[in-house]
Amino acid sequence: MKYLRKLTVVLAVTITLGANLASMDGNGTGEVVIAMCRPLVSQIKNIEHLYQMDLIKMEKIKLLCVYHEGEATDYRPSFDYVADNKLDWVEFRKITGEVAMRDLFGENVWTKQFFSIFKETRGIIFTGGMDIPPAIYGEESLLLTEATTPVRSMYESSFLFHLLGGSQNSGFEPFLDKRPGYPVLGICLGAQTMNVATGGTLYQDIPSEIYKLNTVERVLEESVEKIHTSVYIKKLNEMEGHLMPAFHHIRISEGSIFEKEFGIKKSEHPLVLSSHHQAMERLGAGLKVIAESMDGKVVEAIQHKKYKNVLGVQFHPEFKALYTKGEYFKRNPAGERDVNLRILLIENSPSMEFHAALWQWFSTALESCR
Repeated sequence: MKYLRKLTVVLAVTITLGANLASMDGNGTGEVVIAMCRPLVSQIKNIEHLYQMDLIKMEKIKLLCVYHEGEATDYRPSFDYVADNKLDWVEFRKITGEVAMRDLFGENVWTKQFFSIFKETRGIIFTGGMDIPPAIYGEESLLLTEATTPVRSMYESSFLFHLLGGSQNSGFEPFLDKRPGYPVLGICLGAQTMNVATGGTLYQDIPSEIYKLNTVERVLEESVEKIHTSVYIKKLNEMEGHLMPAFHHIRISEGSIFEKEFGIKKSEHPLVLSSHHQAMERLGAGLKVIAESMDGKVVEAIQHKKYKNVLGVQFHPEFKALYTKGEYFKRNPAGERDVNLRILLIENSPSMEFHAALWQWFSTALESCR
């Protein structure tokens, strides 16, 4: 119950290059390290905003931004943003080399690079994005799958396998066996990648596969608890201007980290920001479900059975507008900007408490990891 109703978010973010597993703070700065994959400007701004709003209570912060040299994504805007704004607490790390899909789940040319990042950091965040190529989890691609960032999916799937292990190669020793308390937070696609990396599979499209709905109009006729992304509203309207993202409630599992450490009761249903059309299907090795959609058909959060600080959430707790005063969104394209997401969470208790507790948990895990 130690995180019950805490609205303070403490995120310790830092990097100490060349440190070893026994002495993570060898530079004497007292900084705590975290890596983040897929460093778009928006993701860097999310961390920056939390710091500026004093939700990240640190004297110094540093963020190690990880990407692969072969990604189609142009990260020059991120480099420019960091340079133009003199964000000396942000650094970039490029993963190099190519790996065939058949070699993702075992030692490969990325292994030493992954281990170096693991060694230098106290934790890692895998962020949201586009669909994973189904071939990575042994399936053919359905027509609605949008796997437009395959290189990213490949290296992040391999990275998470190196961290956690998986059923694809049971003889592989995961990095976390060396530091079981190392925190890994998967957000949206990051949670799906965590599942795939450990040997799980995905529903490639929630409306058509889970709810048997095949048109946008039929999806929008459903309860908001069954609509997991706002993209369907946008498809029917040319004007998207400042449209609020989709929100729905989640049902947490008894005895989960949400109940035991966040202090959220099983009878309470936090409101979360949702933006995904795919979902976890068969679970990967070592994972358990700790939250679902209200109808129990969509997995909303997973936790690792062996490594206590490994958490995957299908929703978006990092979105800066959730913690921002004065920014308003439209409920529909023709409406007024009358919805503030921060107020929305506060008025739907314990939603803000839940989000704050998540970041408090992650912060504590970072601080305690050696």
